[in-house]
Amino acid sequence: MERRIRCPGFGAARRRLFTPALLVLLALLAASIIPAPVQAAPPVADAGPDQTVYEKTYVTLDASGSTDDVGIVNYTWVFFYGGINRTLSGMVNDSFRFMLPGVYNVTLNVTDVEGNYSADTVVITVVEKKVSVFVAYWWAFLTAGVVCCFAVFMRMLVSGKLKFVSEPTREKYSLMMSRLWDISRQLVHHKMGLIGTIILVFFFCMAAFGPLLAPYEVDPRDEGQFESLLKPSKDHWMGTDSLGFDIFSQLLYGARTSIIVGVFAAIIASVLGAAIGLYSGFVGGWKDEAIMRLNDIILSIPWLVLMILFAAMLGQVTLTAIIVIIGATGWSGTARLVRAQVMSLRERQYIERARAIGSGNAHIINKHILPNAFPLVFANTILTVAISILSEATLSFLRMRPEGTVTWGTMLSYAQDAVAIQYGLIWWIVAPGLCIVFLVLGFTLLGHALDEITNPRLRRR
Repeated sequence: MERRIRCPGFGAARRRLFTPALLVLLALLAASIIPAPVQAAPPVADAGPDQTVYEKTYVTLDASGSTDDVGIVNYTWVFFYGGINRTLSGMVNDSFRFMLPGVYNVTLNVTDVEGNYSADTVVITVVEKKVSVFVAYWWAFLTAGVVCCFAVFMRMLVSGKLKFVSEPTREKYSLMMSRLWDISRQLVHHKMGLIGTIILVFFFCMAAFGPLLAPYEVDPRDEGQFESLLKPSKDHWMGTDSLGFDIFSQLLYGARTSIIVGVFAAIIASVLGAAIGLYSGFVGGWKDEAIMRLNDIILSIPWLVLMILFAAMLGQVTLTAIIVIIGATGWSGTARLVRAQVMSLRERQYIERARAIGSGNAHIINKHILPNAFPLVFANTILTVAISILSEATLSFLRMRPEGTVTWGTMLSYAQDAVAIQYGLIWWIVAPGLCIVFLVLGFTLLGHALDEITNPRLRRR
């Protein structure tokens, strides 16, 4: 009879092998029962349909058709425009203003939370918009039409063809037109006046037709069209600035804004100064003393300090704010000048005769004082325009520049910030600086010439 010999370690080893095998078997069984997790599909980018638009219009880039199972976390639009790559990121719907005609491939890249990405391309075709000169410059033709109608009306009025106008009124306007013609004739024969007029005609033509002659459109509210800080070339005669705008185009656009600031600020200052000077010089007494002492206090404070104070109080400086600041702080000199003229006029014999027949103060000021003081006010206004243009350039150079617009002063300010000389962009500084100098010179020469013509005591013998 055979006896089986048991090995004492064999059972324990068998049990040790059985347990892992059972676990493996259970894992395989669970894997066959529980479905494996499905991997999320990558996102699908949809840049929208191709578009054909006119130049200088905003194009809406719509990525709302893009789909994803997990969730898109980033939208990025990439395209090549104006010599550099443009990137618009973070928005489902974005817009860009295409200024230059051409065909642009705009690529949309979308990325989900797991890092998967997809891309799609939309073609934007920008075509040139043909606009007639009459439509583009309707305001110029309208202004010319109004001036011509006014000239014809005044001609008919002076010649007596308008029967409904009384004889005294006709003679009054006839004398006024004769006086204006005489001033114009003397201005042509005056050397300073002729030079100043030629300079101003040149800059006014630049302001009127500069945007039409500019090779590129300039809108500070948009991004620049080209690569920044390009040196002068055949495409960019004076280079590009730090924002990617053509400097020569900015120079042409800035002429209009600088002249608008100077003219309107000078009108505000002259109207305020003339009104205060007329009232103070005509009433006299303690009212005159109080007004003049207040005027002396304002004159004792430097004009630049007053403008900086007003600009700091406003915070955000706009073009309108610049005009108001310069006009509201520049009336004191005109007020003193007009007061002195009114004090001289109110002692004339014809003023005494007007009082003797019972004319009121308003009638005397309107009919006798103001017409005789107006030539002096007009000549002083021309000089104030030059000072206003310099004031705007000074405020802009001190970084109190009007937002959303281009002036010669803002060009100098940005050139200083970008250290233009180190990049070889000398015209970025020289061109607007020379324009300011010559424009101020033109107004100054014309103002002095008109002052000599209208004031007999200053005429050269």
